[in-house]
Amino acid sequence: MSSRHKMPKVTVYIPTYNYGEYVEKAIQSVLNQTIEDWELIVINDGSMDNTSEILRNYESHSKIRIIEQENKGLTVSNNIALRLSEGK
Repeated sequence: MSSRHKMPKVTVYIPTYNYGEYVEKAIQSVLNQTIEDWELIVINDGSMDNTSEILRNYESHSKIRIIEQENKGLTVSNNIALRLSEGK
């Protein structure tokens, strides 16, 4: 870890499977928080709906990481998010 990279205080993760109808609202909820020291990990667990299309709108956001994977289930997705988490 370089001296310029500071670990965020809070990690939020959103596992999603075919929740295109709700995922943007969930992401916007994180973006609207008053705390500024955060990261967001969104794991798209093989969605067959428009989830991937919606997530592409957030790929360039510096605090958001989008993970696209084949469907592995909620438990595996949660464990991946926990491993990737840099929050304190």
